[in-house]
Amino acid sequence: MAIFPRLLVSALALTASMSCANAMNISAYNGLVKESIQEIITGNIKDLNASLDRLQKEMQIGIEGCREFAAADAKFAPLMKLVIESAEKMKTMKPDEIEAAWGDEGTAADQIGMPLKSLDQFAIARNYLDSIVHPARAFAFFKAYGVSKDKQTLEEAKGELVEVLQHVAKIEAYVTAAK
Repeated sequence: MAIFPRLLVSALALTASMSCANAMNISAYNGLVKESIQEIITGNIKDLNASLDRLQKEMQIGIEGCREFAAADAKFAPLMKLVIESAEKMKTMKPDEIEAAWGDEGTAADQIGMPLKSLDQFAIARNYLDSIVHPARAFAFFKAYGVSKDKQTLEEAKGELVEVLQHVAKIEAYVTAAK
């Protein structure tokens, strides 16, 4: 009889550790991104603040993913910490400023000795990093649209969101393979 309670406790501990190891809610992230894309495709931006809130939620889920990845891979923990700490500031930046700092040739991580240009476009660290950066750029494009009403800025936002879906698919494959 004493074996069953121990097995139950072990099973619950394993379940808890697995759920902690998979902190990034990929399903919710994908749903939010697809909702943002659909909004752009229809051209029906009913409430800009609600759109911006959704993009912030995407960034927050990306932050959780970066925390998860930092805990799993110490080599990239400083990079994940830096992008997490920079996320709030990204919301005040223009799209080209975010690109200059965090894009493929960005210089933001030079200060910690991890040049972003050394990462392959779909390296797992890049995928996690971009789960914050792409929604941040989309956020900046949506803010610009709020001022200019230029539909091209929404197309730029859509491009960011379509690309992040590719990165998140890579994250999902990585998480699945790690189980």
